[in-house]
Amino acid sequence: MNMETLAIINAIGLSEHATSPWADGPSALERAVAFAERMAPGRPGAGGHSRTLVLASGPVPELGPRSVIRDGWTMRDVLAEAVGFAATEPDCDTVIYLRGDEPFLDAELTGRLLELHGRYRAEYTFADGYPPGFSPELLSVKTLPNLVELASRHEVKPERGGLFALIQNDINSYDIETHLSPSDMRAYRFSPVCDSRRNALAAERLWRLGCRSAEEAARLLPEHPELLRTLPAFLWVQVAEGCPQACAYCPYPSMAGDPRGLEGFMPVERFEGLMADAEALCDDLVVDLSLWGEPAMHPDFAALARAALSRPRFTLIVETSGVGWKRGLAESLAAEAGDRVQWIISIDAADDDGYLALRGDGKDEAQAFAERMLAASPGNVHVQAVRMRENEAGLEAFYRAWKQRGAKVIVQKYDSFSGCLPDRSVADLSPLDRLPCRHLARDMAVLLDGSAPWCKHCLVPGERMAYAGYAGNAFSDGLESVWAAMGAWYGRHIAGDLPEPCGRCDEYHTFNA
Repeated sequence: MNMETLAIINAIGLSEHATSPWADGPSALERAVAFAERMAPGRPGAGGHSRTLVLASGPVPELGPRSVIRDGWTMRDVLAEAVGFAATEPDCDTVIYLRGDEPFLDAELTGRLLELHGRYRAEYTFADGYPPGFSPELLSVKTLPNLVELASRHEVKPERGGLFALIQNDINSYDIETHLSPSDMRAYRFSPVCDSRRNALAAERLWRLGCRSAEEAARLLPEHPELLRTLPAFLWVQVAEGCPQACAYCPYPSMAGDPRGLEGFMPVERFEGLMADAEALCDDLVVDLSLWGEPAMHPDFAALARAALSRPRFTLIVETSGVGWKRGLAESLAAEAGDRVQWIISIDAADDDGYLALRGDGKDEAQAFAERMLAASPGNVHVQAVRMRENEAGLEAFYRAWKQRGAKVIVQKYDSFSGCLPDRSVADLSPLDRLPCRHLARDMAVLLDGSAPWCKHCLVPGERMAYAGYAGNAFSDGLESVWAAMGAWYGRHIAGDLPEPCGRCDEYHTFNA
């Protein structure tokens, strides 16, 4: 079936990495424009007429196609522009929709999508199972008005994956075709696109291995686990020593003594320096407070939160028992930061006796805090239960009760911390084949005094549980030095020479961000 195509390049919110030279050549945006012009060529004899439109939220380099720039965009705005652009090209029946920070767009894979789209007269066609950035999404022009109407009813951000997120709201109303990767790459969480320093570096390393197509990526990625470790994506920071609870399944009381009597905390200026160091290393990051201890016990938690959030590409996670918060503090931070702060409230059990056995006193206060935060920051509150034999029977009731209140519910895998705690797990979720630790590839942890253990999960037993060792100190050595040192342990994982106590740990396949 012969199709005429036009291309929409979503360049909204591009980082500087998308417009800078990449891999000793053109920028990702320049490559995306060249790809779009190739896949949606202008009419013959039209004097250089372009069938490509660039949508942006700030100035973009003059690369030929017409651009529309506005400060704020929604998915509805994007689709409405597509409708208007398609009206100027009445011969076109298919929209090629892509991001402007994708240097690996694959013309051969896109050709397969176009053939599939035309053969089955699809309304939406996409490739699945590849890393992001190798193929565009295809839309039927006649479907655009319906999608504009759908987007007017569902608020969706115009970010990567936004189009599919919108269609999911009424997925049975659309004829959808999918081309599947020969092997599913999604589990790697590998994103070779130029939206951050981390991902742009990963993309360049993949390019230098000779990758030029989606098929080559699917072949190379399993063979080169070193590609998965570039810069940290997730940083745990302990900011408070004390905790109002000594949970039955937590190793911290065995490490520090009863945390209910501890009062130490990280000074604000130390934390601010850590955040500046983190931003210099990786321009985007998820910062999780608190590694151990209760963040509400810090005397100036608001200053910590603002130090993290003053970095525009940082996201903050607050992991809390929900006990000990000064009324109004968390609510005011939520009002300031919106979805840049995610709240994880550990409750673990729906019934009073179960909560008391696992966490001790405080259930009423924790539940009231969760309900206040659900009102203060809807969509950004997660109520968590660690799945164990002790609470397995009540987990379904726990899940349903909190979902009905509007919370996102996390059922977290139990962690024995390399066998230091009794095995309370209900099911073994480990993959059949051992793989290099995802945490060593993506995470860092910093304790109150700046010490950075090799991994948050690497504890060893003794008179007091302790970390197996440290890669350095974030305050005296700097995060970059510590991160480089951690690479030695990741290299041992790649070689199959697991350090002690990694062989006893089953957290290696889990992700935080």
